[in-house]
Amino acid sequence: MNDTRVGVVGESSETIVQAVDDTSATLVEDPFSDPTFVIAVGEAALYSLIPDAPAPVLPVETGTPGLNPVSRENVPVVLSDLLDEPQLHSRIQSQPHSQSQSQSQTHTKDRSHVSSRSQLTVSHPVIGIDRPDGMVYALIDVLLLTSEQARISEYTVMTGDEPIASVRADGIVVATPAGSHGYAHDAGGPHIAPETAVGSVVPIAPFSVTHNHWVLSLSDIRLTIERDDAAVELLVDGRSVGTVPYTDTLRLKPVSAIETIRTNK
Repeated sequence: MNDTRVGVVGESSETIVQAVDDTSATLVEDPFSDPTFVIAVGEAALYSLIPDAPAPVLPVETGTPGLNPVSRENVPVVLSDLLDEPQLHSRIQSQPHSQSQSQSQTHTKDRSHVSSRSQLTVSHPVIGIDRPDGMVYALIDVLLLTSEQARISEYTVMTGDEPIASVRADGIVVATPAGSHGYAHDAGGPHIAPETAVGSVVPIAPFSVTHNHWVLSLSDIRLTIERDDAAVELLVDGRSVGTVPYTDTLRLKPVSAIETIRTNK
C-alpha cells in the first residue's frame, strides 16, 4: 500500500489537486502535518515554508530559476515519476527534515547515503538576519539598496572578522546559490552551484569600475553601512523589511536548510 502524503500550499489549481487524486497518494489538508513532500505553487507559497519546511519541496511556477521550478502542466508527469519508481519514492520517505538537522550534519553522513540522497533532492541554505523586531529569513538573496535616486552609499563587506572590501554603490546584494541565478546574476555576479556553502556578493551600480563581485563562504557574512548620505532599504527575497541605519552591521548566517526535489521536467 502506498502511504505517500502530499501537501499543497499556495495557488493550488484543479490540475494539481486532480494530479494528486489520480495517483495512489493522499492529499493532506494540512501541508505541515507530516507530509512525504510538499508542492509549493508560487513564490509566496515557497517563502511561507522557510525557515523549516516540513518535507522536501516541489516548486511550481515560483519564479526562482535556481530551484528549477516546474510548470503546472508538468506536475502530473513529475508526480507519476516520483510515485511510480519505488527507489525514488523510498528515498523521499527516508529523508529527515527537522530544523535541527544542519548542513554540517548532512556532510558527515556516510557517502552512500549522501549519494542516493543527492540524486533526488537538493539542499538550499536559509539565511537568518537578526533584526530589532525579530529574525527574518532569506532563501534567495539579501539586498541593501539606497532608497533615494541619484544617491549612493558605502558598504563594507566582511566574512567573520576579516574585511574583504569597501565599495561605494547604489546597493549590494548577497545571493545564495539558489539566488545567484536571479538579481545578483543580472548585476554581474556568477551562477553558484548548489550545496557549495558559498554565495555571491555583488555591488549594484558601483561608483568604481574596479569593484566586481566576491564569492564568499555563507557561514558568516557581514555588511556595514559607512555613509550617512541616504536611507538604505533592506530587501529579503524581494520584500522590504525596513531600513538599516548608518554604521549598523548586518550579520548573515545560515540557520537552517530546505530541500527541493530534483527533476528534469
